[in-house]
Amino acid sequence: MCLTEPVHVLAVDGPIATVEANGRQRTVSALAVPEVRAGDWAILAAGLLVRVLTPETAARMADARQLAADDQPKGEPA
Repeated sequence: MCLTEPVHVLAVDGPIATVEANGRQRTVSALAVPEVRAGDWAILAAGLLVRVLTPETAARMADARQLAADDQPKGEPA
């Protein structure tokens, strides 16, 4: 089970952000990272953005997550 994931921030409206991850958009809390802006990458944990990432770090995290998912036996969660 993945507890955190890198997400792309699409929009920010005060303490609320719209993010995209794995082709899916979600509305999440941005209270913990008031500096986050549309276009940033961030770590999402339990519906809360917890850290702004560089694009390079976000790409490395996404690659690692994909490798872990590819390594799982079919039918088991990554």
